[in-house]
Amino acid sequence: MNFTDMHIHLQDYKLNCATDIIASAQAAGVCRMVCAATAETDWSAVAALADKYPQTVVPAYGVHPWYAETTTSGWEHRLRKRLLSAPEALVGEAGLDGLRGDLSIQKTVFAVHAQLAKELRRPLVVHAVKATAALSVFLPQMPQKFMIHSFNGRPEHLPPILKAGGYVSFSASILKNHHGQEIVRMVPENRLLFETDGPYQGPRKETEQTPLFLPVLLKQLAFWREEDPQKLSVAAETNAKEFIYGK
Repeated sequence: MNFTDMHIHLQDYKLNCATDIIASAQAAGVCRMVCAATAETDWSAVAALADKYPQTVVPAYGVHPWYAETTTSGWEHRLRKRLLSAPEALVGEAGLDGLRGDLSIQKTVFAVHAQLAKELRRPLVVHAVKATAALSVFLPQMPQKFMIHSFNGRPEHLPPILKAGGYVSFSASILKNHHGQEIVRMVPENRLLFETDGPYQGPRKETEQTPLFLPVLLKQLAFWREEDPQKLSVAAETNAKEFIYGK
């Protein structure tokens, strides 16, 4: 089986070397990783990884809502320039977080990402935590392709996202959700994606999550959906290619 890790922060690994992470992932069938930036300060690190591993690392450039308040004058022009210099790049990680930071500033910063994604016809990677009402305002403004990464909300949060054309990416967090099985079963097969959010969401606080977790995640999600793991793997990989490349 082949996998695409739809959301990982290769530039943030501390206990493991990104080069080793990529090598072990490739050996395990993880053929592609979307490496998401979180602030302007790590755009260059993400670019370096994408340049070194062009067939494996797909860059995504943006400003995470936690760091929305750190943006400086002209950041949006620099982001646009960065995206134009990398035709393969996605937009993100960007979004809204009701647990941390100034939501009003996050909305302003997120609006820039959504507009850039529409203008440049790029997929948008969305962080959305405890921000259902705020996100609903943006759904009509979303680009043609957007995904909610590491979805871990409530079942009633899904229909508006799906109606707006969104993809839903699951990580280890969904396995701890009391409504996990119901949520996973609600997502149409052609909108479902997998990710690790590594190095975060490790099995223990002192460990880092790696792409080697993807087969474990697939097995549980297939069990919940009462589907064959191989069939679900093929569907998710097809979705990943369509989301990233449009095919």
